[in-house]
Amino acid sequence: MISIQHALRPLAVQRDAEAASVFELRILWEHLRRGTWVFCDTFSTSERCYAVLRSTADPQPLNPRKLKLLEAILLGTPAKVVALDNCRSLSCVTTASQDCLRAMGLDCKASQASVLLPMAATALLRSELANRQGRFSVLEVEHEEYAVVSASRPDLQFPVELSLAEAAVVRSLVDGHSHAQISGARARSRRTVANQLATAFRKLGVSGRRATIERLILHSAQLG
Repeated sequence: MISIQHALRPLAVQRDAEAASVFELRILWEHLRRGTWVFCDTFSTSERCYAVLRSTADPQPLNPRKLKLLEAILLGTPAKVVALDNCRSLSCVTTASQDCLRAMGLDCKASQASVLLPMAATALLRSELANRQGRFSVLEVEHEEYAVVSASRPDLQFPVELSLAEAAVVRSLVDGHSHAQISGARARSRRTVANQLATAFRKLGVSGRRATIERLILHSAQLG
């Protein structure tokens, strides 16, 4: 599966550049919650984030109660707060969000999901961003048809001034990398990475990964 995914990536980027049409990102979330599309792959370049999806033969809508919990997390609310607000245990919220992600074709935590996911959820659930646009194209490979959705990265411009190191670790966070992965890629200690992220969070006025991504999504939407 991994080799197939990687083989699709350059084809998806090329198709997106050559034949994409304007696409409202809220439609992506509508397909996902109805179960009509599932992810085959997600990835990012320095300029855009991409999703390769396929249609499902027997769509299964996501559980509304579980989806509500995932949506709150994707829109920047800490999982502990979501648990308190909904009178649920933290483990229940975590399990519910992961159940939704698996149904979407993603085998990851909400914190590591593609930034396209909160971008799409935000476009649908925040009326002021309802027309947030990305790009859509259809890719055919070996008689299989895939949907390719892309959008500009929300971290191309920051709402506040960050140092080069702070900007780099925030971008890695947006890409879904863990602190350990960022530490290894940058050849820095975990303490250094944690300190750089803590400083970036303070400057951005947020308290964690998802709140950071939501802050960047809203700022990039304001820039148009």
